[in-house]
Amino acid sequence: MTGSRDRVASIHSDMPQPFYFGNPDRPLLGLRHAPATTARAAILLCAPLLQDGICCQRALWSLAESLAAAGVETLRFDWHGSGDSPGDSRDLRAEGLVDDVAAAAAFLAASVPGRARWLALREAALPLLAHAGRAGVPVDVVLWDPVLDGRALVARWRRQHGQQLHAAGRFLSKDVDCGGDELLGFVLDPALSAGLAGCDGTRVVLPAGSRLAVARWPHSPLDEAFVARQRAAGVEVETIALDAADAPDWDDPGQFELQWFPRRAVNRLAARLAAAA
Repeated sequence: MTGSRDRVASIHSDMPQPFYFGNPDRPLLGLRHAPATTARAAILLCAPLLQDGICCQRALWSLAESLAAAGVETLRFDWHGSGDSPGDSRDLRAEGLVDDVAAAAAFLAASVPGRARWLALREAALPLLAHAGRAGVPVDVVLWDPVLDGRALVARWRRQHGQQLHAAGRFLSKDVDCGGDELLGFVLDPALSAGLAGCDGTRVVLPAGSRLAVARWPHSPLDEAFVARQRAAGVEVETIALDAADAPDWDDPGQFELQWFPRRAVNRLAARLAAAA
């Protein structure tokens, strides 16, 4: 199976080609967006989790295509137990997500010379920062509208879950309930919520010599102490201001299942990342 995966991974065409990579015990579905000519840089895109990950697919696809058109090799992947990766949602674990980032970063590093950038959207920042903080060498990280407080994230998911059951008008009966292991339509092992609740991305300090870019809409919180700790550790930090006009309302229960596609944000972010490559 490994040989066939390698052959599929080597295909470059006008359309991204899906393939499997990573640890045979924890394989991941990957999608490479390759430039038409030799790549001048590379970037890894890490999607959010659960419903956020579903709603962000179109935006991340467009970002990847724009970067590939600008000569940047781009890799997207599905977390093990999600999307088209093997396993099911019960296999999602906080530490496993960190392993997935490590596997994707290693695959991209072996495919394209030079130091790749790693981008995390929303709660993907938690496993990405956990991996980056352990790297021991300078890294190049982009956090897009990052969620850094795991405890607050789990509380938000549970609040949204209650809204969908009782306040969003999806069910005629207000007494509708579901299994205790279901959250936002996903059947999860309780270990995922417990593990994420114990994650505090604000305490992670990247290795000296790293670069950090934070892309955010005006209303999105920015943990100034987190930024100050990075700078004090010798990390170069920049912020990318996004247009408030296309900021998604993550907590609107009526838009729970909609694909959001902030064109201004995608275009601005793609231009900034391509220019810095």
